[in-house]
Amino acid sequence: MIFFAIFIGLVVLSATVILFKHIYNYLRDPKGLRRFPGLSPLAPLTNIPYMLFASQGRRFMAIHEAHQRLGPIVRVGPNSISFNDPAAVKDIYGHGSPVRKGEFYDLLAGSHRHLADVSDRDEHSRKRRVLAGAYSQASLEHWEHVVANRTKALIRQYDALCIDPIYHPTLHADSSIDSASLNGYINHRHWMILFAQDAIVQIGMSADLRMLEAGNDIVTIKDFCGQRDTFSYREVLWRSHLIQNGLVWSPNWFKCLAALTGWHPYWTDNTKYSNLCLYLVQKRLQRYEAGERLDDFFTYIFEDKYGKPNMYPIGEMVAETSIMLNAGSDTTGIALTNVLYWLLKNPTCLARLRDEIDSVLHDDEAVAPYDKVKHLPYLRACLDESLRLTPPNTMSVNRLTPPEGMSIMGHWIPGNTTVHSPPYAMHRHVDVFPNPESFDPARWLMDDAKDLQPYFITFSAGARGCIGRNITYLEQTVVLASLLHRYDFELLDEDWVLDQKEAFTCSPGDMPVRISMRFPVDNE
Repeated sequence: MIFFAIFIGLVVLSATVILFKHIYNYLRDPKGLRRFPGLSPLAPLTNIPYMLFASQGRRFMAIHEAHQRLGPIVRVGPNSISFNDPAAVKDIYGHGSPVRKGEFYDLLAGSHRHLADVSDRDEHSRKRRVLAGAYSQASLEHWEHVVANRTKALIRQYDALCIDPIYHPTLHADSSIDSASLNGYINHRHWMILFAQDAIVQIGMSADLRMLEAGNDIVTIKDFCGQRDTFSYREVLWRSHLIQNGLVWSPNWFKCLAALTGWHPYWTDNTKYSNLCLYLVQKRLQRYEAGERLDDFFTYIFEDKYGKPNMYPIGEMVAETSIMLNAGSDTTGIALTNVLYWLLKNPTCLARLRDEIDSVLHDDEAVAPYDKVKHLPYLRACLDESLRLTPPNTMSVNRLTPPEGMSIMGHWIPGNTTVHSPPYAMHRHVDVFPNPESFDPARWLMDDAKDLQPYFITFSAGARGCIGRNITYLEQTVVLASLLHRYDFELLDEDWVLDQKEAFTCSPGDMPVRISMRFPVDNE
């Protein structure tokens, strides 16, 4: 009993010391950040409010609402500032900005860095030069056949579901949808995720997992110890993001918090995803060493355009595979789900887009040829407008100001301060996007539409902008054109709203739709 009382006393004393330390730092204000309003009364003292919003999956909405209440500059933590202003986007993410990647990347990095989390500028440039060819617009012809093949597999499933619709898979436990109302509906989100996962694994690794044919993303691998393991690709990736997202925003405490929550099964999911990446790399290496020459993303990791080996260690190969399979599947599946939702909520836009697609496709073309649809202006405008309203990455990547400090929006921000401009909020800035909550693809077709591009930060901006944007546009263009040309879709009702929950990406919830053929066609 005495020892228990001593333990409780030490805990209370430690908490008191920490609290007074935070209060002292706030009052001392060594960086002069007290001039900026806080996300909440406690935000200038501790990262806990930010972490709570993150763990609830509504960090992006909390920041947006704070900017609406408090203005373009909000202090979201003791050493973290959010900027929602066009000038801030250029200052933070523009070419030549002196900022560097924030602590977030160091905390979550593995033994080897990949293109997205490498901090060193020279190393980032080296990696980008190696991988730029794989992601270039010119290389899309190498991947078109994969996208067409996976779209064809998706069409076969949707054709069958028109005849015998099912809602697959079972609703998630936290779903807000009433299962009694789902007779005759399918889960569109589920199939878009399967398509994106199938496509990126083939594009990246020449691995045919045939998830679309199976109707699920259950994979079986051998782990590092040679033991067989079976799990859902998306579930282990999503759950690993959830556990990390709730803790990583307290840089000084992350390792301690991770150790204290090490019992949680979501950390095991993080390991399972890493094992999946290692397994796929090993399989791809075996084919390479056997003399099989394949036209995929991984070829660019193995050797340069002259056939000279790049000599990547296997850890770096696994790291690049991890970010490719993560970003290349999650964001595309999210984008394809969201764009159909916005079109169904805006039937006038849907009708205009369908007329444009029908004008270039024949009735019997199940899969839209990319050459026919890649330059359709309203199609691209609909994709961009959906990405504006519901960007897969609702919270932009954070940056650290240089040690000497820098000016952002005319305010001097001291060195080693975390700064960012959130896409969800920036895309709703009324000075840039009038009527920001309206789905209005026509805004991207106006004479001054090019002026919007610097503030369209779905893919971030500047030298660190997303290298995979060409591939995701290819996939989204072909799939959306194919689906809208062939099928009619219907939501549960006109007032139904698609849930959004944020981890590192912002993922839509289950999306039940009724599907039917637009005209009689022969199954291929």
